[in-house]
Amino acid sequence: MNNEERSQKMFWVRQFRKAKTLKTLHLMVSRALDRYSLQSRVLAAIFLAECQRERELSSGLLLNH
Repeated sequence: MNNEERSQKMFWVRQFRKAKTLKTLHLMVSRALDRYSLQSRVLAAIFLAECQRERELSSGLLLNH
């Protein structure tokens, strides 16, 4: 896994789909943010993926599968 792959939103969406609850999602996001806090492109992808996964959890639908 390289930085280019980590900077893609869909990489993080796939990772965050392992979370079945908002609490688990927030823990996963927090850990990812701590790990990649100095890489702005990765942080942006994490943020976008978190937003998408939150919408998926609240609506019960998978977006962009």
